[in-house]
Amino acid sequence: MERLETLIQELYKEGTREKNMEVLSHIRKLAKEEKQFIIPVGDANGEKVYRRLSLDDGQDVFVAFTTQAQVDLGQATETLNQNVMDVLNTVHDTQGVSGVVLNPWKDSYFLPKVLIEMILDNKNLESEIKVVKGDITTFDGDCIVNAANESLLGGGGVDGAIHRAAGPKLLEECKLLNGCQTGQAKITKGYDLKAKYVIHTVGPIYSGKHEDDHMLRDCYWNSLTLARKYDIHTIAFPCISCGIYGYPVEKAVPLVLKTIADWLDANSDYTMKISLYCFDEETTKEYQKYTTYQGE
Repeated sequence: MERLETLIQELYKEGTREKNMEVLSHIRKLAKEEKQFIIPVGDANGEKVYRRLSLDDGQDVFVAFTTQAQVDLGQATETLNQNVMDVLNTVHDTQGVSGVVLNPWKDSYFLPKVLIEMILDNKNLESEIKVVKGDITTFDGDCIVNAANESLLGGGGVDGAIHRAAGPKLLEECKLLNGCQTGQAKITKGYDLKAKYVIHTVGPIYSGKHEDDHMLRDCYWNSLTLARKYDIHTIAFPCISCGIYGYPVEKAVPLVLKTIADWLDANSDYTMKISLYCFDEETTKEYQKYTTYQGE
């Protein structure tokens, strides 16, 4: 619990989204480890019930403390030790309560029901998707995904740009991979790129058949799965198959976003920050129809 207090204090100093995510992730960790909050209680019909606190904006909340020292900062009250998971479930299930305030007397932290739901549903709190209009070869992260051809020996468009930026050693390593089937993914070093790795995946040539959708989905799913195997947490995708392979952008974009969302749900214990690079304004706007965050 002392660690949670420290994280909340750091949040007050820095006020960043990243620091808030650290607090939330630690609360989830405490819940899984069956750690306990200290809860002020009162009597109601012979039963012990959580005390409520009314905030200035009229909301009613429950109160929880991380340590006895935090309790002692306020008026003396009867308390119970309760598992963090039980506290979160009680707050979530109680009508008329908007959340729980941790340590209300000093360096307080308000945990609303919407975030409690994310913790209870085991949703990943740190993974994100953003849309970027720009040059994918400049991505400064763990991995770039290359929209390759089956030979993996370079080509036009994004494929050629990545090979040029990475330098000749990328081609030498690709020669050792014996090609790649459509929908599959293989990995190499990034060489002269800022990214440590390049994942090469082969998108479908658009034909209008249902198989196109399945193969495009496989490109993203298999690339993310391979990235996890190599402990990659930041990854950039181009618009696979939407160039010379002719996949209509308006068909690809919702499929891509659904695939990524499904993968994140299936890997909720793993943080993955995904950048979707667009080569033109049309593709960028298509992504922006479905997403709320756009990168620079």
